[in-house]
Amino acid sequence: MSTTTTELLDSLSAELSQQLRDRIDQFILDILQPNSASQFARHAPELAQFRQAVAKDPKNDFEFLRSFRENVPLTGYESYRLLVAKFFASPCREVDVENMLALGLPDYLAMSSATTGKIPKIFPKYPPPPQYSRDDIDMCPSSDGATLTEYSLGYREIRNIECENNRTPTKLVVCGASSGNLRMQWGWPVEQDQKRLDLWGKLVLTPYVLILKVLQFQDRRGHTQ
Repeated sequence: MSTTTTELLDSLSAELSQQLRDRIDQFILDILQPNSASQFARHAPELAQFRQAVAKDPKNDFEFLRSFRENVPLTGYESYRLLVAKFFASPCREVDVENMLALGLPDYLAMSSATTGKIPKIFPKYPPPPQYSRDDIDMCPSSDGATLTEYSLGYREIRNIECENNRTPTKLVVCGASSGNLRMQWGWPVEQDQKRLDLWGKLVLTPYVLILKVLQFQDRRGHTQ
C-alpha cells in the first residue's frame, strides 16, 4: 500500500478506516474473482506464482487478496500486445477473443492518445460489474449560466467478430476511451448512429465523427431549463 494511501487511512477514525479497507477489498474481489477465468489470468506467465498460490485455497477471500498483493507484478503493454493483436486477425473469431482479459467480449477497443508520437496502444474495454455500473450521466454542470457541452462519438474503425452457429457478427468499435465510454454508458451501438441524428438539438455527422451538441441552461437554483 502506498504512503499516500496509508496517510489517508490514518486520518480517519478506526471505524471509518476499517470500513474503507473492507470496501476496497470487496471492490478488488468483485473484479478479480470473476476475471480469474480469463485467458490472461489462466495463461500469462506473469501470473504463474499467483495461480499457484490461489490454487491451494481458491475460495478463501483473505488468502486470495493476500496472494494478489504479494504475487501479481506490475506489467507493461508488452504483456498484452499479442493478446490484443487477436482482435485484428482476419478473420477474427469469437472463440479466439472471448474471455480475453475479462469475461465475455469487450464493449469496445480503446486507443491511447499517442501524444508521444508513437503508435497508439489498444486496450479492450469491458463493462464494469453490475453493482458498479452507472445508468445516468450528469451532463449539467453545477455552475450558473449557459453551458455548451460537446461529445464526440468518433471512431477509427470497426472490427467484426465472427460468431459460431451462424449468429450475426459482433461489431467492436476502435476509438478513444472518452468516445467508447459514452457509447457504453448510453448503450449506443455504432450500427444505430444514423437513428440518433435528431437527438438533443443539432448533431453533426461525418463518416467517422458524430458530435452531440447539448446546450443546457441552469437558473440560480440549479434547475435545468
